[in-house]
Amino acid sequence: MKRWKKGIVFVLALLLAGSGLLFGAGGKEAAKGPEVIKIGASLALTGNLARFGNMMKNGYELWKEKVNAAGGINVGGKKMKVEIIYYDDQSDNQTSAKLTEKLITEDKVNFLLGPYGSGPTFATTAIGEKYNIITIATLANASNIYGRGYKNVFSVLPPGRKIFYSFIDMLAAQKPAPKKLAIIAPNDNFPVSVAEGAQEYAKSKGFEVAYYEVYPKGVKDLSSTILKIKNSGAEALLGSGYLEEAILTVRQLKEQKVYLKAIGFTTGPELKDFRDALGADSDYIYGVAWWMPQMKYSDPFFGSAQDYTKAYTTKYGEGIAYQAAAASQGGYLLQLAIEKAGSIETDKVRAALQSYDGVTFWGPTKWDATGQNMAGGAVTFQIQKGVIQTVWPEAAASAKVMYPNP
Repeated sequence: MKRWKKGIVFVLALLLAGSGLLFGAGGKEAAKGPEVIKIGASLALTGNLARFGNMMKNGYELWKEKVNAAGGINVGGKKMKVEIIYYDDQSDNQTSAKLTEKLITEDKVNFLLGPYGSGPTFATTAIGEKYNIITIATLANASNIYGRGYKNVFSVLPPGRKIFYSFIDMLAAQKPAPKKLAIIAPNDNFPVSVAEGAQEYAKSKGFEVAYYEVYPKGVKDLSSTILKIKNSGAEALLGSGYLEEAILTVRQLKEQKVYLKAIGFTTGPELKDFRDALGADSDYIYGVAWWMPQMKYSDPFFGSAQDYTKAYTTKYGEGIAYQAAAASQGGYLLQLAIEKAGSIETDKVRAALQSYDGVTFWGPTKWDATGQNMAGGAVTFQIQKGVIQTVWPEAAASAKVMYPNP
């Protein structure tokens, strides 16, 4: 009787093992693999950078919802939906790094979409590299991120040092052109990189940089800086920083009755918040942007830049800016690479990214060996009677430059 029972147990064990139900390896569940592509994003959802962190989340969500509505990403003939896991880094670089490690080690994400800014991205990409996880760095283009020999970071934006080039070219084209410039920036990774690039390029174009300052990050008073700009004889100002610094600079220029022929910022003028905060004082201020809704780029997924803008504003309201578009572009570039690779394996997706050379609603993208997008460039726009108008280069302009400031 015992032998008979043992025989039955042995036969059942063989049947279960053959079907893969007793041992997971080789069974149907193991063969299926993951049902979703898990992506992690540590974003500034609160804190001083929350305005942009939430804009990025909107951009990521717009891409995710669109790709999932189509059934997911085509991975070697199988549609896989996208899941994005978000954590709030509270606008803190080290918190962002810790949360990124959690996304990789606990949440087991397959890929990372970057945080807002070069500071946290410098920290988080070190974690991604450690675990061999690809990061699409959507809004981080400081050169030191890409000079470490990492193989798993890919930028959406061109190098940050170049963002003021179009504004400087515009100034050089004016008749008469200003001779002396002032350049200021908060002490943070991206703004300093931009300021250094602007200073170098301005000098190469024949301008004198009459005043240059890197002031403490988070400063609440720039009155002494404004006074120094006034005393320097500068005719135009380039402010590399964030929304709060841009608003503060314009207010204190007015308070001290400092007249400049042109004032340009890297961040602020493209946002409704800037115009709401300053009212008529925002008129004639310039901004620079990697992307504008008026651009004439398109792709089969999002359509044209205008189509993308309509989809974004329908869902999230007015206030579209390049930060949101860059986030959506990051997701789409990852999608294209996964589809080309036919896999979610890091090495195969990395190879697909490295070979990419194409144009989307965002514009052209092609990476160099360090992971920087060397294609494309910024445009300069100006607020004219409360309306944003692209003014430079002339081929992309929707209106003429109003220079000097009335």
